[in-house]
Amino acid sequence: MCIDGVQSTVHELLELQDMATANVKHNFSKQHLTAAKFFASSAAPIESRPQLKEREWSEHKAYVTGAIVFAAAFLEASINELYLEAVEGNTDRLSGLSDQHIAVLAELWELVEQQQVLGKYQVALAACGKSRFDKGADPYQGADGLIKIRNALIHYRPEWDVELDEHKKLKDRLDGRFPLNRHGSGLWFPHQCLGAGCATWATDQAEQFMVEFCQRLSIPSRLP
Repeated sequence: MCIDGVQSTVHELLELQDMATANVKHNFSKQHLTAAKFFASSAAPIESRPQLKEREWSEHKAYVTGAIVFAAAFLEASINELYLEAVEGNTDRLSGLSDQHIAVLAELWELVEQQQVLGKYQVALAACGKSRFDKGADPYQGADGLIKIRNALIHYRPEWDVELDEHKKLKDRLDGRFPLNRHGSGLWFPHQCLGAGCATWATDQAEQFMVEFCQRLSIPSRLP
């Protein structure tokens, strides 16, 4: 083959490679829930020990907070991915929805992008003619509690034990929903609250909320 023919062939191969790579997109929400479950399962064996050394305490807190943050991240990433799938007209991921509903979700994306996480789910259900979650009942209440405790961690503000404000609201909202940290003492949040029970509860809430959302919307499961 002459040099011109070789150059032409190489150019064509590069164009094909560009086309292949340009159309690749990877969703990450499922990985968030997988990570959350890993962290939750890693916290339990540590907490079961009679006493914890300082290093074990640090590892334990890392696993618990990781489970909470990534469980909430799963809910946030998955609903963003759903709207963007509608923008792309992905009928595989959104099978069960009519073309009209997919088009409506696509149009709504720019309007809901900056809304709070659970609000995006409610809008999607309403836009597709499905019943929205009852905000006063589970699984909405559980998912909302998960988001609130995630926010309390991400935007953490220390409070004096005699002047509790936001942390007391968090306790009133979530106390009794999960077993407390068996090694925790002092303030309910963060010391008693952040344990293996809370970590497992967080992943359960994210999973249960997503299962019901998919059932209401009649779309394939979005769980890992």
